[in-house]
Amino acid sequence: MGGGGTYYDRDVTDSSQRTASGYSDLAESRMSRSSANPAVLPRDRRISATCAGPVVYAFDVTGSMGTLPKIIYDKMPLIAGQTLELGYIPDPMMCLSAVGDAVCDSAPLQVGEFAELRGLDTWLERLWLESGGGGQAMESYELMAYYHATRCDVPEAKTPLFLFTGDEGFRDRLYKNELTALFGGEHSDAGANEVFAKLKKKFSNNVFLLHRTYSGGEDEGIVKQWQEALGKEYVIFLGDDLALADITLGLFALVGGTRTLVEYLDDMKTARWEAQTDERVAQVRAALEPLAAFLGRVGKSAPAPDAPVKKDKPGRI
Repeated sequence: MGGGGTYYDRDVTDSSQRTASGYSDLAESRMSRSSANPAVLPRDRRISATCAGPVVYAFDVTGSMGTLPKIIYDKMPLIAGQTLELGYIPDPMMCLSAVGDAVCDSAPLQVGEFAELRGLDTWLERLWLESGGGGQAMESYELMAYYHATRCDVPEAKTPLFLFTGDEGFRDRLYKNELTALFGGEHSDAGANEVFAKLKKKFSNNVFLLHRTYSGGEDEGIVKQWQEALGKEYVIFLGDDLALADITLGLFALVGGTRTLVEYLDDMKTARWEAQTDERVAQVRAALEPLAAFLGRVGKSAPAPDAPVKKDKPGRI
């Protein structure tokens, strides 16, 4: 991994530091809260970003997601460093949020504040990996969408982006009593697709799901539901958990309009302290090619490059 210069306040986690579970001991220790932090509970809060590139990264922290939230912790220095160093999203800030299940979890929604990318650990370490969920192949993504559609302000946004990372579907209806209990204030019943439409409008249609295959038998229906809500090309398939950062960065580059897919894949080979493998590049191409084609940002195939020059490994990014 690597390639972010001096843009983060901890070292990059490389493969030698991972446990057999795919994440580092640091991720285990830093993301081991036993209860919710009041600072991230959404009731009676509004959040705002005064930047051109506000990003919301809302990831599922229920039990079916396994170790992926801790892998996100390990990958965040790479995501932040490359986004800033290579300018994938101009003038970015990020809000980290965690999705659970309002039916059975103690903290079904956790919402950070928009922060400079180098300071994201402050918010990552406030999130509780409750590892709950109700086992119905549905989590409360629709409630997270509602919060950001109605209580998030991005007045100066030019390239806003909202990314869910999850494996399950969402409930079709939101009820006013539940909304009041979670958020305070006055609300009305709403349909989930209506809420997602409002979220898409606020984020210039840049609302995506990075979909991790659901281990139950409902995955096909889950994908169909999300595609109907967001659009087929806006549901991106993760595949290997460890490809998360590479796919996320490619998504940023495409939506930010700063790279074609071909140019981003070249970055994976030449703009890191260690070139990514051909296998990983192929995984990322497969994941992002439908979106790149839809946006008209595939780019021309480049001639075979010379062997990449290995960069000095950054001490901190």
